[in-house]
Amino acid sequence: MIAVKLLKRLLGALVVLNLLLVFAAQVVKRMVPSYGDPESEVFSVVAALDGAEFVSQAKDLRAGSATAFLGGLALDLSGATLGSEARLEVRAVLGGIDIIVPADWRLITTSSGFAGGVDGGEEDGGLPVEAPVLEIDAQAFFGGISIRVDDTAAVG
Repeated sequence: MIAVKLLKRLLGALVVLNLLLVFAAQVVKRMVPSYGDPESEVFSVVAALDGAEFVSQAKDLRAGSATAFLGGLALDLSGATLGSEARLEVRAVLGGIDIIVPADWRLITTSSGFAGGVDGGEEDGGLPVEAPVLEIDAQAFFGGISIRVDDTAAVG
């Protein structure tokens, strides 16, 4: 009898928690809007309770932000070019972000998180000092962020 009562309370708490997470995702969608198009120098992409994909073709990418809250986001920067440097802020909360960058960019990654992690973004492959620099500020909370180099493009 006690086990049945405990199970009912646990299920009730899970339902309430799910409703709160859905409400929080809707708040995130409204408070952190997406903007920019593939040619934009500055962009923001948000995936809350869903998935999103953004492919940048910017000729002089300067800044961007990506937020995944209870969702997944694919961010492909392999078709973009940098003037000299750009900054990217990424946040994954109960979700995941996959970032693809060109092989000829130097990456400077700072990351933090709780019960989540950031994978990649540490190597520059012996690129020259004058190579364009992408600074990535990554935070993962109960989620993950992956930074990968586009192996299909030739470094030149």
